[in-house]
Amino acid sequence: MKFRLISAKELDAPLMARWAELRSQSLIYDSPYYSPAFTTIIANARDDVRILVAEDAGRIVAIWPFHSLSSFRAVSIGDFLADYQGPMCEASLDLHIADALRAMQCRYFSFNHMPSGLGKFSQYAWTHSQSHILDLTGGFDVYAQRLTEMRDASLLKKVATNERKLSKKFGELRFDLQSSSDTDFAALIAGKRDQFQRTVGAEHDIFRLDWVRQVMDEIRAANAPDFAGMLSTLYAGDTLIAAHFGMRSGKVMHYWFPWYHTDFAEHSPGLILLAQCARHAAQTGITMIDLGRGDQPYKLRFATGANQLCEGAVSSPAILSRVQAGLYHGKQKLKASSLGQHLRKLRQAGK
Repeated sequence: MKFRLISAKELDAPLMARWAELRSQSLIYDSPYYSPAFTTIIANARDDVRILVAEDAGRIVAIWPFHSLSSFRAVSIGDFLADYQGPMCEASLDLHIADALRAMQCRYFSFNHMPSGLGKFSQYAWTHSQSHILDLTGGFDVYAQRLTEMRDASLLKKVATNERKLSKKFGELRFDLQSSSDTDFAALIAGKRDQFQRTVGAEHDIFRLDWVRQVMDEIRAANAPDFAGMLSTLYAGDTLIAAHFGMRSGKVMHYWFPWYHTDFAEHSPGLILLAQCARHAAQTGITMIDLGRGDQPYKLRFATGANQLCEGAVSSPAILSRVQAGLYHGKQKLKASSLGQHLRKLRQAGK
């Protein structure tokens, strides 16, 4: 097997066609994160993007976009923005990780949103998680019936009740699956920044970074069948009470950055927003909404399925990732111990 490194600017028509063929070999690759448009947009904002191309007998068998952070470490394309990670490979490919790392000119590749069934990566996982999905195959009514049978029979009834209460108290509800409003987009970003700063601290406000804001702007401007940004909004009267920004690729919508106005929290505007997205997305031919990794209550309530993910690292030599795995498990044991709980209480008391 031969490897070569290229930049996003070197993506020509034959390579793009092969990229599309590799994506077609697995449903997991339907995610917008595996679209070449996502890689190109990231590359426009950051100069550390590289693409590893693997060839066997003159045929391209794998394409792996990533960030070369240093001569030691690499991460998936999109860095911490990526909810799905890893190379696009032929289904039968036995990708030799050590050889790939050498070709990537790094020694350590970490991942935290890797599909568990992708290559050998699950062998190097430290922990596992899920990305919950809404299966809209057959339309919204079929999804609603499936949800009722699998989860909460009263969920959508409660959503409808809150819709009526909101409309009666604040004015008619208006939902737009694909808004073009600059004002609404700015309000969403401002709302998410405030949320980050209140809940995890200003240092974790990802929208403070220039490259992240550029990526958001370019994704929002994208509007092709294979890849498009999606700004969805919910109004009560003249007030924006909830919004969401995400991506669509073909029939898959990725639910990325939802926000709601906390003044309306008692009426669950976030749940109304997601229900409206599901209803209207199904009408446009979208058959899946991916909610991303995490077991937040709203995801568990709306989901009818899940994609399995794993977190870990691969390295050359292998001892590097093994040491990190040991540190990870040690940290988790400390968190779960009585000492860890005591330290957490002291830290919280000091805030």
